[in-house]
Amino acid sequence: MDEASAEPGRPRRGLPTSRRGRLLLMSALVLVLAGTGLGTWATDTWPRPKDRYCWGAWEEDSGPGFLGDGLFGDDGGSRAGKETAPTRERPTGSCEVTVTGGYTSSDGDEVTIDQKVSVGYGPVPEAAEARLAMVQDGFLGGDVVPLPDGLPGTVNGRGGLLVLPESCDAQDGRPTVVTLRATGMYTSGPSYSRNRPAELGGARQAAVLLVAAANRGMAAAGCAPHAPLRVSSPLYDLPGTRERLFSASDDVCGIRGLRLDAEHAEDQIGAVTRDLQTCSVRGERADVPYLNLAMVAHPRLAAVFEGIAGERPVARGWRGTGSLGKEHAIVRADCAGRPVIFLMGASTRIGRLAVFANAVATRLGCAPVAPGGADR
Repeated sequence: MDEASAEPGRPRRGLPTSRRGRLLLMSALVLVLAGTGLGTWATDTWPRPKDRYCWGAWEEDSGPGFLGDGLFGDDGGSRAGKETAPTRERPTGSCEVTVTGGYTSSDGDEVTIDQKVSVGYGPVPEAAEARLAMVQDGFLGGDVVPLPDGLPGTVNGRGGLLVLPESCDAQDGRPTVVTLRATGMYTSGPSYSRNRPAELGGARQAAVLLVAAANRGMAAAGCAPHAPLRVSSPLYDLPGTRERLFSASDDVCGIRGLRLDAEHAEDQIGAVTRDLQTCSVRGERADVPYLNLAMVAHPRLAAVFEGIAGERPVARGWRGTGSLGKEHAIVRADCAGRPVIFLMGASTRIGRLAVFANAVATRLGCAPVAPGGADR
């Protein structure tokens, strides 16, 4: 029955079929949907795009604590990012994520937390001392492990370093590296503060963050390999934690005859492989670095130190070449058929490097690097 034949006074059933009725129905539906949307927006549950950081490599709420909103708690906080991506014309870049928050403690003190996660992309420094300080002091300590899957670099819970493929080398041959660092400070009241680095989620998660940033950086710089770098294998397990040194006659780093002549210190033995061996000694209370030692034989990681070992032996009777700086020493020598780099930081006592280098050479099955009987 059409509209003209409907009985007078009798209500029609079903949906309206006239043009006017259809327009009224569509308008009502639009208003309902709009009201629902406005209500959702008003209650702050409308889905929004998640923020991304570090050239798009990291996503908000993707795992690490510094990327999650749970870090702020009920007192609120803020997270901000700034970055400069590398390009083909300028293959250097950086990105930074800062997290700030605060609250009032039960004692009434104002507590503030300022944390930062920084990534750098670019060739290693030209100057020898600057290069040694950047790499050895930051990424070759006793608490680092090698990156898995043969990736040339190291990592711990506070950051890491990755040497990129040769396609990304600078024009003068210096390797390009990507570095990741987590820092932070916790302050309570006017007089108490301590280091509290941003939470990366452990060494493995730090490796994932580092490699993700490296892949994005290489793509932006136009030097990415055919297949992206990946972290898929387990990380190397450190053999132990810091050990206290009770007297100046204690052997350091598990190496017989390596002495520090200092009390109230702790040493930590890091990786011990054919490609990498590390150890560090720090003050027991003030955490002051006393000695950093490292052996690097992975070809791409060793390439970081090419051109800064000099052209002469570091001292009379030493094999290879080397140099002694204000706070660092480096020796490059052939061992077991490949070049090996021996490094020392926070000390210039060449005898300490001699004991370390010869112990490592024995472990690797090659001739001693330093003359016997060196002054410790």
